[in-house]
Amino acid sequence: MASDETTVAVSVVMLIRRELEDDYVGIWKVPWHIRRALPNAGDDQVQKIAASILGDLVAADVALGDLDEETGTFLPWLATGAAEKVMAAWRDLGRDPNIGDVAWLAKNG
Repeated sequence: MASDETTVAVSVVMLIRRELEDDYVGIWKVPWHIRRALPNAGDDQVQKIAASILGDLVAADVALGDLDEETGTFLPWLATGAAEKVMAAWRDLGRDPNIGDVAWLAKNG
């Protein structure tokens, strides 16, 4: 990644981790933060940065998964392949995820 992309990725990881202190975070927040920092970034660039961010978060202490719509319970996915699953679903959308799309992030423990 270029240095500006790395800087954005580190910044977004820190923002997401801070948000996770209070609640679950929808995956839609990742591209939202990236596009605010890099307004001229294309979709491929945003997805490349997002994949790095998700990989870093999952490697640390963040889980990806679903929220049960009835109970609000977080249903974690297996960490192995979780970031790739999100990115595949994102590509299948053909656009950036919106609120409630694809997955949620939650702090482990």
